[in-house]
Amino acid sequence: MEEKFKQKQEYLDADNSTGKIKIEKLCSLIENHPYKEAIYKMFDVESIKNEFIAIEFIDLIYKKINHFITNYNRYKVLAETKDINVYEESVSGSSDTNIIFNFEEYVDIDEVKENLKAIALYDSKNTFLDEYAMTKYANNLFKIGQASLANYNVQYFKEMAKNSDGYNKERSYRLVDHKDVTYLRGITSSRYYEYGIDFTFVVGMLSLYKNMKANLGIEYKITSAAISESKLEIIVSERHTKDAGKFGQVSTAVKITTNDLGTGSLNFVNVINVMQKDSTGFYLIPKKDSMIENSSLVINHNTKPENVFVLLKEMDGILNTTDNFIAELNSVKAIKNPDELRVKILSKIQSPRSSFKSITKLSDIFNRKIDNEVSNFKKLLVMCNKAEELHLDYDLKDKLRYIISDVILYGNYRDN
Repeated sequence: MEEKFKQKQEYLDADNSTGKIKIEKLCSLIENHPYKEAIYKMFDVESIKNEFIAIEFIDLIYKKINHFITNYNRYKVLAETKDINVYEESVSGSSDTNIIFNFEEYVDIDEVKENLKAIALYDSKNTFLDEYAMTKYANNLFKIGQASLANYNVQYFKEMAKNSDGYNKERSYRLVDHKDVTYLRGITSSRYYEYGIDFTFVVGMLSLYKNMKANLGIEYKITSAAISESKLEIIVSERHTKDAGKFGQVSTAVKITTNDLGTGSLNFVNVINVMQKDSTGFYLIPKKDSMIENSSLVINHNTKPENVFVLLKEMDGILNTTDNFIAELNSVKAIKNPDELRVKILSKIQSPRSSFKSITKLSDIFNRKIDNEVSNFKKLLVMCNKAEELHLDYDLKDKLRYIISDVILYGNYRDN
């Protein structure tokens, strides 16, 4: 996949951040969004548009999202199986190849159009092939240089679709235009709702601003952000910390995510920000059966817009939970054996099938033995913080957070 479509961790540079943004400017991100009016109504934006949201690094994330919505034009078309050809095409001046979707006929809004070529992105190729249970087979043909045979199979099912409605399916094809090139982001049903990184960021920041106004003294800081044109993850932590015994200073945080073409259209998840000296700290993510009554708000892609705004009102319940988290941390018994926890983390990242097994700088952090006494638990926390500070691909960093969370909080690995 081309580098520009990968979700990347953002560098949060304090020297280039004012730490605030005018609400009117923030909402310019949703100027052309289909749910703009509903957002304005829910948050009464007209009455607060001249106010400023003070959250550190909010302006930097705004600029990045504005870059994506300005330079990447996302839209959808409808097409039937009988009108689609899929084949491999060489990249000019390179040994690389692209998988091409050629839409011989398609519907753009309410206009029938012809001949649109799009380069397959993300999981779109596999989604198409899954319809015929031939994903593994076709991918192997592409891999061994037998792309023409893969196309022969596609053509076979294409002809069947022309002659039988049972094989001819209309699907929604999610496209993005960038620098005069069209890419296929994903294939979904027509009852699939996509809200986008712009919607998610604006709604998230307005929700936090509403909470700050209702609970004077609460301040927020964006401590982590990873963005692409289709994905967003930001972690926003309370600036003021509280003592959590052996865990040191902690604060509650909310992880706000969207994946236009993956699991969960909108996710708001409670996390614990464990602070370390001269660092933003690292994050512990509780399981669903956490002591926190409302630890997450997950809105799926099949949720209708009118229901989304009803659900968003529940976000208040996942904020201001530091005291509850401290109670949960104080109940953790595994901290009595810090070296056993270290070994469990190390074995997980070094297992033969682990995505981390070749990342020696990560293994090196947890290789150093510590005395198995509760007084040395702080040393394990320092290791976890060093792991958080590593520059890893976003998907790996997120997976690592879950491994560390499960071992530290529960002494084992997540099973739900």
